[in-house]
Amino acid sequence: MPKFETLSADAHSTLTIDESKLASTYSKFHLLNIEIKEAVQASSDFPLFFSKSTEAKYWTISALCGLAPQENVFETQGTWLGHYAPLSLRTLPFIVRLGNEGQQQEVLIDVDSPAISSQNGEALFLSSKRPTAYLDNKKKLLEERVTAMQQTAVMMNQISEMGLIHSVDLIIEFKDNTSQRVGGLATVNEQRLQNLTADELANLNQKGLLNVLFNILGSILQVNRVIRLHNTKFPDRAVNNIKFETSKS
Repeated sequence: MPKFETLSADAHSTLTIDESKLASTYSKFHLLNIEIKEAVQASSDFPLFFSKSTEAKYWTISALCGLAPQENVFETQGTWLGHYAPLSLRTLPFIVRLGNEGQQQEVLIDVDSPAISSQNGEALFLSSKRPTAYLDNKKKLLEERVTAMQQTAVMMNQISEMGLIHSVDLIIEFKDNTSQRVGGLATVNEQRLQNLTADELANLNQKGLLNVLFNILGSILQVNRVIRLHNTKFPDRAVNNIKFETSKS
């Protein structure tokens, strides 16, 4: 489990980050947050879905990286097999705690991350206790992600209000003839998309959302890659096929 502490030069001046060990952190993420600005690029690597936040208050975009909680088939033996690493991964082992109005409040560090070291890797602070160039770059990535998350929230709200989200269940068919239904995901409502007015299409296109929606739809084909990687990593639970059905919940 992560153990986050407020980052400070006094408490963490001796810590270093071994980036080569960050991939093992990813192994427990079966869903990865994807922001609107990176959805098109991520769609060439992962199947993308809509999912509700932990508090179930708003929609986000998620890359499906595993077929069970705490299983990420894109990570194996400390190696990241994806061609693209989302912002949600590249900012690790740091996160930002936001203030009441969504403003960046403080940077937190996961001191239990496998990338944390005191001997190898990138230093966080200089002897003067000023941030190193490495930490400055991480902070810029964190700022970029906060801005991207705010943009995603606004655009996902519009997509939802336009009725373009369709809840689905994944039916996982295993090679031993058993099956499992997985809920909590959604995809683009194709019928609603096809029936949009010219003005609605123009509005989505102007905001760059039309391209995002089509790429999310196309990314479903990446489920076949997830199956291949799953069967390699978990041969004792080999999957034969994954189907999609309208959610029953």
